[in-house]
Amino acid sequence: MTGAFFIGVDLGKKRDYSVTAVIRKDRDVLILVFLKRFKLGTEYGAVMGAIRVLCEKLNTVQKVCVDQTGAEFFVEDLKKVVRVPVEGIMLTVPSKQEVLGHLRTVMQAGKLFYPYDPDLLNEITAERYELTKSEQIHFSHPEGTHDDGLWALALAVYATRHAPPPGVGVVILNP
Repeated sequence: MTGAFFIGVDLGKKRDYSVTAVIRKDRDVLILVFLKRFKLGTEYGAVMGAIRVLCEKLNTVQKVCVDQTGAEFFVEDLKKVVRVPVEGIMLTVPSKQEVLGHLRTVMQAGKLFYPYDPDLLNEITAERYELTKSEQIHFSHPEGTHDDGLWALALAVYATRHAPPPGVGVVILNP
């Protein structure tokens, strides 16, 4: 596969799944090309190894965005095993608004394409939000459901936010 790739990682272990999502950026269009849900109980080392393999095989990964909430060590360790920029994001109420807000903007613009995946579609459509008294948006999902794929996708899309389209460079006039 060719192109510029961006990876989003949502970590889980016992109740939630660890999920990796890979976005390929073609000009201003984002395409979900890979989504992996790890089995419950998968060790973080195995997740890290899978990310390392993805970065090596794809060769043009521009950035990895990781939900580091409760797993700050994972981000530091990942930076040591991959040769691409890794951004850890603490998913607080304001940062969740920013990450999902960016995903919504991209989707509303018709710039995100993904294959049919009933689990991912359920996660996207089941996510709940409510305005708190402090006028912030609180996100949740119904009991018995998961939103790990949604967050991995959202983090992968978020990783693309400052990336220029592939092939776009700086032109210097009158050097």
